[in-house]
Amino acid sequence: MYELHYDETEQVIFQVDPNGKKTIIANDSPSKPLFSKEKTKAIYITPLEWECTGNLYLYDLKTGHELSLFKAEGDKQVPKFASWLDDDHVLAIIGYGMGTISVGGNVYSINIHSMEKEQLTDYPNEIQITRFTVEDDTLNLEGIKYIDDELNQFVPYQEKIALPKRVR
Repeated sequence: MYELHYDETEQVIFQVDPNGKKTIIANDSPSKPLFSKEKTKAIYITPLEWECTGNLYLYDLKTGHELSLFKAEGDKQVPKFASWLDDDHVLAIIGYGMGTISVGGNVYSINIHSMEKEQLTDYPNEIQITRFTVEDDTLNLEGIKYIDDELNQFVPYQEKIALPKRVR
């Protein structure tokens, strides 16, 4: 099996192959890899910086193969946060990559086998989801809600929604 390691100081991800050889696979400010429950796959976003258009990757620890789960579409559809739902699905926050008001986005489910993407939330620009957690069949959403017309002032935003049965 391959291994993935994150070097926070250097802000790189490197793989270690079965023979012990180290190779950098992401050197442009990637997120820390998150491993599937079975520890055979990992996901990460690179680059993950303010106003950068990163991509969401899936890394197979059995084969050492990397696959793009979500490629940024210009600056309109950029992955900003991702987490495992189960060993077959990844949840990701996708939103605008540029602009001071776009700190988050909407939540999508991605099937890692079929590559099928499903949008789970559809908020207006005034609501920006920045984090989520999953408890049983509930998606706990956190973010901000802008309360003025200039989108300068905001309050914390939270909501709980049921995960669709086809995603669970």
